Amino acid sequence: MNTTIKILLCTIRFVFLLLCACCLVYADELLFESGQGFYTSGDSRIAFLRYKLDTAPLFGFDSYYDLAVATWSGENHNDAIVVSRGERWHTTEKTYIDFEIGGAYVERTTDNLGTRLQFALRGAFGLKAGAFDFAVGYNHFSNGREIFQWNTSTPNNGENFITVRVGYMF
Repeated sequence: MNTTIKILLCTIRFVFLLLCACCLVYADELLFESGQGFYTSGDSRIAFLRYKLDTAPLFGFDSYYDLAVATWSGENHNDAIVVSRGERWHTTEKTYIDFEIGGAYVERTTDNLGTRLQFALRGAFGLKAGAFDFAVGYNHFSNGREIFQWNTSTPNNGENFITVRVGYMF
């Protein structure tokens, strides 16, 4: 299946989830994010569609929930659904740094991701311009084997991406 079709299928899945959730929550932001892999993901390109919902502050910082669908190309191509919680530190009135940690479920195991359940980490530097949100970020998927010393023989090279994100706030 080519990348365009995969992105379209992920978008349809995401819109379905969004429509199901709209009656329950107010959408704060809809975002598109894309970028290039590096390290073990060097031949990959990724695309995300994200739905972000502001929530109560966490540890004194602005906080949000993030639901995303992702697809990436390359030798270890994959699709993922990601749910995370993030914090945002405002560096100026318009700029910020944010960090997210959450979980992801990937469509298949690969040479870089030995399990379907993954940790998802993201860090970004962003700029708010009216209703628009622009950011440059780093995304990482991994099963955490090295950090938690899991006793498993599955691969844990992880997937790493540098991305550019554009969002619209409702």
